[in-house]
Amino acid sequence: MQELLFGTLSGTWGPQIIAYSQQYPWRVFAAVLVAILLMDLMFRKRSSNTGDGLELGGLDFGGGDGDGCGD
Repeated sequence: MQELLFGTLSGTWGPQIIAYSQQYPWRVFAAVLVAILLMDLMFRKRSSNTGDGLELGGLDFGGGDGDGCGD
């Protein structure tokens, strides 16, 4: 059973993946980038300072002192 499973997976999937990545390199690049970003979001350690605002990539978009509001 294992020989059948691993034999067909290594025999057919490898060349198909290589052919697809050569035919559509930007799609493969985008899929890999999305997978890396999703894994980063899932496994990133949470910061110890939890503010009231939205924090994206170390930038704090909340709890400001009001500079730049036009008044």
